[in-house]
Amino acid sequence: MTEQIRRIIAGSDAHALATTGPHGVNVVPISVVELHGNEIHLYDFFMHKTAENILVEPQVALTSWQGFRGVQVKAIAAYETEGEVYEAAVTEMKQRFPDRTLRAVIRLTPAAIYDVAPGASGENILE
Repeated sequence: MTEQIRRIIAGSDAHALATTGPHGVNVVPISVVELHGNEIHLYDFFMHKTAENILVEPQVALTSWQGFRGVQVKAIAAYETEGEVYEAAVTEMKQRFPDRTLRAVIRLTPAAIYDVAPGASGENILE
């Protein structure tokens, strides 16, 4: 991911994750989005249908935007409920959101990224 794409994702005030699977198309707002290297990490606190969809069909789309500027990230999702990344996230999220219980970390590996601003070219801008 380029630094410009990273800034857009990190600076966005709205995020939505789209999945498909046993529950059909499902789009949910995302409250916590973090960049870790070339991965995007999302945190499952309340995503029952989303989790079930990802476990069957890991191809997802995350859209992040602020005003008329944003990106759509088509990615492969890994739904993790154990391991080093998950354990570190449990500790961090318990401090940040003591009233929530972390169910999983959703690790997104971008496959393509599109500019969603009005008048954008529609071409993959991943690199």
